[in-house]
Amino acid sequence: MKLSTWVQFSWNLKTLPLETPKIDPRYIVEAATLDDRNLLMAAVSRSVSMEPAWSDDMNARVKLAEEIVHTAFPAGEVTFIAVKHGARIIATAAIRDAGDKVSNIPLGVCVLNEYRSRGLGTFLLYESLRRLKERGLDEARLVTKKGLTADKYLYPKFGSKRIVLDTVPV
Repeated sequence: MKLSTWVQFSWNLKTLPLETPKIDPRYIVEAATLDDRNLLMAAVSRSVSMEPAWSDDMNARVKLAEEIVHTAFPAGEVTFIAVKHGARIIATAAIRDAGDKVSNIPLGVCVLNEYRSRGLGTFLLYESLRRLKERGLDEARLVTKKGLTADKYLYPKFGSKRIVLDTVPV
């Protein structure tokens, strides 16, 4: 069994740039509702399944997504930002403002494969950080698997600090 290496990104929200990245105006950005749970789960599952680096940890990642979508979301512990193209959720991120958590964006930024490279990930990461700042946080954190495309290209944005973790995140 191959052991995965995990990394944590952190952002100082006091220094978050003021200018929001732009996305195509045909995409709608809104807070997801409980009625969106199945669409959220489908978007997260498809996003993760299309990232080869998740293959060794796929079952655990999907199980975490199920817990967050079907338990933490209805309990009000997280909120979801959804990017929609028509009625379809094409990108999403769950955010939680609890300061004592290992990750304030517990599922990371999830973008369907066919919508990648359009700025949606950058927009959604920024929007997640902006909303956490708006809720009074000075710092936001995110834990992900080392070697993901997002680890290399997305999460380093907006002045993040990256550390390799010695233990598997809880």
